[in-house]
Amino acid sequence: MEQEVLDKLIEKTAAALGVDKSELSPETQIKSMGLKSLELAAIISSFEEEYDCYIKYTDLMHAETIGEAAAVISKMV
Repeated sequence: MEQEVLDKLIEKTAAALGVDKSELSPETQIKSMGLKSLELAAIISSFEEEYDCYIKYTDLMHAETIGEAAAVISKMV
């Protein structure tokens, strides 16, 4: 499940940033991406809708990389 979430997170993040998903990896630092909080909220919301779950935004604040964020999300879905 974590790999599925990671793949989707990379895809959704790349779309939000307008970059090719090959530019992102599990090691990509979240702070370096320039992702706005509204964009992050939309990504979280899409996971909540797809998996019918609730993801606490504050739990993701501690994730430093896309891989860490995917691990947090996969525990909640």
